[in-house]
Amino acid sequence: MVMSFSDQVKNEAARIKVENKCCGWAQLAALIKVNGSLEIVRKRLALKMVSQHAAVARQTYQLLKERFNLLTKIMVRRNMYLNKDNYYIIKLPPQKGIKELLMNCGLIENDYRLNYRIKDSLVTNKCCKQAYLRGSFLGGGSVNNPESSYHLEIRVHKQDYAQQLAELAINSFGLDFGIRRKNSDSLLYLKNAEEIVKVLNIIGAHNSLLDFENTRVVKEVRNQVNRIVNCETANLNKTIEAAREQIGNIKLIEMIKGLDSLSPSLQEIAELRLENPYASFKELGELLEPTLSKSGVNHRLRRINKLADRLRDERNLSS
Repeated sequence: MVMSFSDQVKNEAARIKVENKCCGWAQLAALIKVNGSLEIVRKRLALKMVSQHAAVARQTYQLLKERFNLLTKIMVRRNMYLNKDNYYIIKLPPQKGIKELLMNCGLIENDYRLNYRIKDSLVTNKCCKQAYLRGSFLGGGSVNNPESSYHLEIRVHKQDYAQQLAELAINSFGLDFGIRRKNSDSLLYLKNAEEIVKVLNIIGAHNSLLDFENTRVVKEVRNQVNRIVNCETANLNKTIEAAREQIGNIKLIEMIKGLDSLSPSLQEIAELRLENPYASFKELGELLEPTLSKSGVNHRLRRINKLADRLRDERNLSS
């Protein structure tokens, strides 16, 4: 199966080794905030997380078990609907230390009240802010293949949290996320290619960033070529249509009065146009002796058009 660009980005970002403990807390907090759910098992707190991505599940497991020494279970299940891919369930059963984990991640207060805001101490340093944004994307993010359209989004559950995450992004990294509601969730989204590139750089998906940029360059060059071709085609169609009108007018004058009734300069350009029906003004001017500018050719042909219009009006009046 071909991996989507969004999966490629997540696989790359999830394989980044989180060195600092403060960054580990920040990234884990964002992952749990976006993708976790609290459970009550035998009147005690437990935590469950679900991910469609093996690399994300693996990193979450490593942060919980290896970095913070918490009893963690990971299970693989097969989706029976849609694409039938595997999905991964990470569980923290009730245990000593789970309350401390949830408080450190800013998910609950000491009295067990839920907290829907970003804990300030988690995002003090720039590296921690990057880790938090990476965790948010790994937990609920997606990004379109740039071949189709420029769109990155992060899905979260609470509107207030979405607003605070957007403020963190704009104040720390200059990322201007839009926010919209979708069903019961909130979506933070970007549609600007430059800002999406910035996100890929912040979360450490550098290979994906290069792929994105390469695709974008090819796409924009192709679009530019198409615009030029379309513009030239439109100009060519206008030139052909104008030439047809001029030839029709010249033939009308020839039929009613004869071309020798024209002044020498107009007769010359009229005969040249009949001989070269689809030549541009520039090409017609270069065929004259002496040569004439485009505006000069245009001026003579407009005089012929006006004369033909006058002849039509006279015929209509006499009929």
